[in-house]
Amino acid sequence: MKFSLALFAAASAELPQEFYERRLVIVSHFERLRDATLDLANNKKDARYYNKFNDWLVFIDGARNEDGTRCGEEVDDADDIQVFSADDYCKLNSQLNSAMSSLARQWACNGRGNVARQAVRRLKKLKNQYARRHCA
Repeated sequence: MKFSLALFAAASAELPQEFYERRLVIVSHFERLRDATLDLANNKKDARYYNKFNDWLVFIDGARNEDGTRCGEEVDDADDIQVFSADDYCKLNSQLNSAMSSLARQWACNGRGNVARQAVRRLKKLKNQYARRHCA
């Protein structure tokens, strides 16, 4: 886990500071969720969930403005999740979804169509996938 965070930090050195900090918090909590509940070695669905989540992080990063500014869309600060659940992983999954959706609304501007809307809708499906498998 420490290696992946270090690699992420090195690869993200030129990102805007606020974007970098938000993404680092999301990644660290997602790694905690992965370590506690996902069986990546023996369960293909868990591995697919993990890969999709990481793909959406890369997608949002790729859709940022080149000058590092936020999108022009007004974003409600209520979407921001400041505290992540320590022991309830179903709640943590939902909080990670909210944090990723907020990140997409604020930073994912460039791309084909409404990139933030695409991310929010597909991340919701990803959240429900985890909930069906681990929270039922």
